[in-house]
Amino acid sequence: MVVIAAVALVAAVQLPTYVLRLSDEVGQTNHYRVRFDIEMRTEYVSEGEPDARTRLLMETLASGMGLHTAVEYEQRLAAVEEDGTRAYEVRWHDYEFAGEIGGRPITPPPTEAELQRDLLSQRARVRMTSSGRTIEVTYSHPQLAGLARQFEQLESAMPTYLPETPVRVGDRWTSVGEFPVGLAASGSGSMALELEHTFLELRPGEEGRVAVIGLSGTFSNLQGAERSGFGAPLHMEAGLTGSALFDIDHGRYVGGYYEIDMFAVHAESGVELQLTGHATGTLELLSAR
Repeated sequence: MVVIAAVALVAAVQLPTYVLRLSDEVGQTNHYRVRFDIEMRTEYVSEGEPDARTRLLMETLASGMGLHTAVEYEQRLAAVEEDGTRAYEVRWHDYEFAGEIGGRPITPPPTEAELQRDLLSQRARVRMTSSGRTIEVTYSHPQLAGLARQFEQLESAMPTYLPETPVRVGDRWTSVGEFPVGLAASGSGSMALELEHTFLELRPGEEGRVAVIGLSGTFSNLQGAERSGFGAPLHMEAGLTGSALFDIDHGRYVGGYYEIDMFAVHAESGVELQLTGHATGTLELLSAR
């Protein structure tokens, strides 16, 4: 009887469940700002003579590299399809970039300002699930797709996904997120991080209940030049931590903060080059209407 009573008591005080889903209404527009900052440095640790490619990488990053990017955009829900897929119209408002290598500022290409002005006048249509996974992106002007993908990468550097089932505070779920990264002047690539999400707490927000979703992820891989995506054999490790704020009652993200630490070793022909990097990112909801 004591055991039965204890089980009944536990069931009675069991934490409530919450459905975390994108649920803004058709016509709703959310205005966001995403910021991403990264610092990288390289160290030559071998006794051998570096080849031309390694020397270029050393010259590029030996004194350190810093990049700052930020973008403001509006995301308007245009339609909800029969299967629940959500179609958003995205319009960019502002974009800023600043960087330096070895203390010298990075000068953007002469045509970049014009391309940015064109991009800010264009729109994209994004289809995604109610848990926030992107299915398809189409652009109003195909020639702007390349520049627009820079903004997509900026946003995907902070991957938080919602659970497929109702969750309680303390519950965890897993997913895989793509993080874009460039390690050389002539190449860039991406790494897939195995992510674990945790429903850390429920707190009151300005307009409703806010779920605080913790995030952690790791990446470790060794690939040859053909498969690495960076033009050289590369062993890379990365760790990601952070948290996102999700408004349960309005079904939208309202904030987030993320940190990424990276370590990479480029070893080829007896030469070893070590790269370290640290990045931070934030997501901020500026307005909703």
